Amino acid sequence: MTTPASPTTQERQFAEPRATLPALPCHPCPYDASCCAYGTTVTDDEAAAIERAHGPGKVYRLRSGELRTRVRNKRCVMFQNGGCAIHDQPYYPAVCRGFPWLDAEGGRYEYDVSICGELARRPELVELQRALPSAS
Repeated sequence: MTTPASPTTQERQFAEPRATLPALPCHPCPYDASCCAYGTTVTDDEAAAIERAHGPGKVYRLRSGELRTRVRNKRCVMFQNGGCAIHDQPYYPAVCRGFPWLDAEGGRYEYDVSICGELARRPELVELQRALPSAS
């Protein structure tokens, strides 16, 4: 008999607050994954896992030192066949896991949430998102 793996700290961090938030139609996304148009910030561990599993060149470092997924054909390189190729992987970026509700640290996502088609369609969700506590 196998024992289920314990959730990682990152998984636990997003599990509790997200449990009280409405589920969004993210995978597959009915909005052509508009949030994937910019790539995403990844941690060192996430970047290493992505490149280990999907090959080199999927992540790059900005001059500021921030690591980001590459964008090709106006979508994150992890967007494939109508959805995120890594959405169910343990190295799915924390920024993506929490979007559009929470940032990677567990506080309210502070940037433009209108890139999520569902929030653009349902303004009441924007108000719900704005009511979440910020990370500071």
